[in-house]
Amino acid sequence: MSKLNLFQFGKGNIGGALIRQVVDRTGSLAEASGLCFEYVGICGRDQVVFDPGGLNEALQVTGGLDRLLDDGDRRAAYPGAVAMMERLLDDPPANLCVIDTTSADMTEVHLGCLRRGIPVVTANKKPITDRSSAYEEIQRLGRARRMRYWYETTAGAGLPVVSTVKELVDTGDVVTEIAGCLSGTLGYICSRLDSGGAFSEIVREAKELGFTEPDPRDDLNGMDVARKALILAREIGYRLEIEELEIKGMVSDALLEAPSVEAFMDKLTLEDADYAQRVQSCGNNGQVLRFVATVGDDTCRVGLESVDRESPLGSLAGPDNMVVCTTKRYRDNPLIVRGPGAGPEVTAGGLFGDLIKAARMLSGSNHP
Repeated sequence: MSKLNLFQFGKGNIGGALIRQVVDRTGSLAEASGLCFEYVGICGRDQVVFDPGGLNEALQVTGGLDRLLDDGDRRAAYPGAVAMMERLLDDPPANLCVIDTTSADMTEVHLGCLRRGIPVVTANKKPITDRSSAYEEIQRLGRARRMRYWYETTAGAGLPVVSTVKELVDTGDVVTEIAGCLSGTLGYICSRLDSGGAFSEIVREAKELGFTEPDPRDDLNGMDVARKALILAREIGYRLEIEELEIKGMVSDALLEAPSVEAFMDKLTLEDADYAQRVQSCGNNGQVLRFVATVGDDTCRVGLESVDRESPLGSLAGPDNMVVCTTKRYRDNPLIVRGPGAGPEVTAGGLFGDLIKAARMLSGSNHP
């Protein structure tokens, strides 16, 4: 039996979904493949619960995490990510793996864990889109001995985007261009624009459905897609910094500077006429609007583009994601990865997959 003790930063939508998946599956997974996962710690914004003896049993009951957060014996105030890491690494549980489901600035935490030989499984894009020197150090440490850094979900959520690009490069192919729709949220908005409706109402609808961040500006400014594009650019060898990318969001900078979410949502109607005109113009030319990331010629750009309705990107519907890789091998018929790329359950499933790979790698298992 190979056991991995888990300490997780983040208990929001993605973090909560991962906890449920791991706890629900760990018994049958142990029986089927000899892999066992035990939570020993979970951090929220204000509190942390920790028990080196394990938390899974308590997490299995309905409302288990909330009960743990009320347990004075295992609960403490959250001291911040770096301080928490230092406490954890002062006397780490055996076979520890750290999980990051936050969107916080966690570069030093990731580096600190890797320097101690502790594997990191992450959905957080910020550390590997930090300065190039930090990215390169993370990659160096992650590849030392056995693979210790797992970040598939940072660019494609549940889709195998990073591993596909990495495999192309590792096998000697030359990637000439990557073009993709990398946001389920913006994909949903663009798809809805195809069928009519005011832009402001579609954004409001997406927010009510839970597709956007609590502040939709965090989606509409294009930065999330830009970070995903930068990850893919770095995977094929581009040494770019985030400020070198060409990023054009879906709304004006002036609108993004609204004093509150409510004020922003109210002012979205100012964009409706422009979007109506753009959609009509696209339709007259057999095109649709898509929010596209393009990596090629040592550059990276992100923004709204008009694409042919019958093209791979034009055929996308709803919140599906797609990445189109044109390479030396796949020159005439590009390699396409397509599917649901957003949503807590999908992203958590991708993280769980990385956990299983990490456990097998660390145990030396050849189990498929």
